[in-house]
Amino acid sequence: MDAQKVVFMNKELGLRLAGLLRLPEGFDLSKNYPAIVITGPMLSVKEQAQSVYAERLTEAGYVTLVFDGAYFGESEGLPRGQELPEVKESDIEGAVDYLYSLPYVDQDRIGGLGICGSGSYMSVAGVKEPRLKAITAIVPAISNIATSPMMGFFKPEEEVKAAKEAYDKGEGNLIYLNFMPRAFDEGAAYYYSSRGTHPRWSNQVVAWSQLELIKYNVTEIMNGMQKPYCVISGENAWSRPSSTEIFEAVPGVNKEMHVIPEASHFDMYDLAPFVSEAFDYIFPFFAKNL
Repeated sequence: MDAQKVVFMNKELGLRLAGLLRLPEGFDLSKNYPAIVITGPMLSVKEQAQSVYAERLTEAGYVTLVFDGAYFGESEGLPRGQELPEVKESDIEGAVDYLYSLPYVDQDRIGGLGICGSGSYMSVAGVKEPRLKAITAIVPAISNIATSPMMGFFKPEEEVKAAKEAYDKGEGNLIYLNFMPRAFDEGAAYYYSSRGTHPRWSNQVVAWSQLELIKYNVTEIMNGMQKPYCVISGENAWSRPSSTEIFEAVPGVNKEMHVIPEASHFDMYDLAPFVSEAFDYIFPFFAKNL
């Protein structure tokens, strides 16, 4: 299938975001289609895991949109490589704005799917963005970063604050966090191989991102989730405790969680049979709720 390059705005920041729009086979301009925004792992670009899921959903009849977040890939924003939760949420809002503007998208049938870090960002967007009607989170990895393994990527807080202050005054250089070291075997098997590598991807994130990430408590926000919600994790995923914590924070019964046997966290990005098994739940979830 063809993916059309599109550009839309993060209106809050005034930045242009680069996206890929996919239309179902046999697209009929006279019809209205359900649509899904798909977002990928932290630091990722639109051609990586999110496009694996977008292609499957488009084959099933959905209009899909993936995009580079502000400060990443082909999208605008300086300095590059800032991983900021509130920006990620406003990026998603901009993506929904764009889908809303398309005359062939059914405005009452727009959903969201997020993977890894953005499984958490998309979950929060489901609470805050009323135009998203149903949310699926694939191995959502952020519940409360202050108590997560991600703390191992962070630098001492005072060092980061001092570096940001110096940079803001024009007196220092950016410092970075190494978010996907080659020593992280499972992550390296994806990002440093033909499976997931991409010329516009980098494992470096501006260090002051951690000052916002460490305050990001997704479980508290998910207490306000009122929409159909689906979480998919892997039996051996390092993120499974966070995914479970997020799921359990959602009130009510309009939710479902599925654990794919034998799958690890990164298996759920692109590998058979695990992604196909995930779609055994994703397809009926969206068919019912969009």
